[in-house]
Amino acid sequence: MPRSATVALIVAGAVVVAWIPSFIATAYAEDPASEYLANPAEGWAFLWEAVTASRNPRLGTADAAMQQATQVWAGAPATASDVSLKAIPDEWTVPVPPGGVEPAPAKAAARPADELNWVVSGRVTGGPEQVIGLLDYRTGRVEWDIRPLAGARR
Repeated sequence: MPRSATVALIVAGAVVVAWIPSFIATAYAEDPASEYLANPAEGWAFLWEAVTASRNPRLGTADAAMQQATQVWAGAPATASDVSLKAIPDEWTVPVPPGGVEPAPAKAAARPADELNWVVSGRVTGGPEQVIGLLDYRTGRVEWDIRPLAGARR
């Protein structure tokens, strides 16, 4: 094999290896997943967070997270129905589906302390499925809660 072809193959391999964690991170990312693809360092940071967080997390399984979610969001106005593990590296604008309940203006964005969180879905006052909370993967703490609802007295 000519020397230039070997060098090109090594460079191409290095580029692929540099982006592998970014592709893994996009599978767990809430919007925008493109941050991981645009910057391979973010993908490596996600991989590091995932490895360090996986050492004895309080909510290490979907079953444990769902059990915690059903205790926290047990009834009106918000009831938990599902959890999914997501990477939320920065401030995240919580999506609201058509017909869903808006969070209070001060709670329109979630700012979790750690990147890995269980996104809790459920119904608010009988409306459509929507995000009602975040649980920290490592500690089990509630990182964001839709309650109190917009317009409700505190």
